[in-house]
Amino acid sequence: MRKTALYARRLIGDIGPLGNDPATSLPGRIFAPAVAITGYDQPYDEESVTQHFEIGSRMVVDERTFHYSQAVAAIVYPNQYRLAVSTDQILAVNDMISTTATTVAGRTVTLTVAAFQGGAVPLNDLRNGYVECNAAGIYAWRKIVSNTAVAGGLITITVDRPFGQIFAIGSQFSIHKSLYKNVVDATAAALVGFAPAIGLPPIPVQIAYYFWLQTYGPCFIGPTGAFPLSVANQYDVYYHQDGTTNSSLAEGVAIQPSPQRIGHVMGSGNYGSGAVFLELAA
Repeated sequence: MRKTALYARRLIGDIGPLGNDPATSLPGRIFAPAVAITGYDQPYDEESVTQHFEIGSRMVVDERTFHYSQAVAAIVYPNQYRLAVSTDQILAVNDMISTTATTVAGRTVTLTVAAFQGGAVPLNDLRNGYVECNAAGIYAWRKIVSNTAVAGGLITITVDRPFGQIFAIGSQFSIHKSLYKNVVDATAAALVGFAPAIGLPPIPVQIAYYFWLQTYGPCFIGPTGAFPLSVANQYDVYYHQDGTTNSSLAEGVAIQPSPQRIGHVMGSGNYGSGAVFLELAA
């Protein structure tokens, strides 16, 4: 009997049914980089009080991509048709000083938490975020795979790959938490500084619930101003700091940040449409 083979780049994580999904008659979903924590197959149109996947896990459904997220505030109708932002901003308190030196082959470093999160960091709260260090002319950027809970103001983080060089005691490490942790819709966010859009919630979500946030592919974004495509010759779509989405490329004035490109309009003509091909994270 003739054998068949699956030819693909190296895959890490779960692959949905290799045939069609019986619920949709569409090709099975692909998950990466993490497998389900609980074994439950949570679809993108379902919220959950239980965390079934690692925050930031990626799911591909047809042409669309979703990332597993948690809502820090309720996302209610009609705001599931609005872009969402993360409340975890990059501030001066994200910078921590090392109390141990790294080794070339080592993947851990102990840091002084100081004012970061008020000095309270739960176990593995930083998982799937990133850390950077730029000291004495050397640089490293690594993904965080685990962290200890704060004990006496110190925290030890473990990264995915060796630092590759020695960072001395007293080096500054900057923490970048996962974009998909503590998600909120832009109209409800009370943020200081920049708040870039990170995705589109496909459903209403209760506070502290887990859900799949769309980051790439065809979607509908509710009107908050002029529809994209309604302005002649402007195909790109931009997100503005006040939560509006349109085709305006005008630079920000005074203290207003410039708009963020999020994708392009779907279809053709200049009638105006909320149908957008999202391009935030493939």
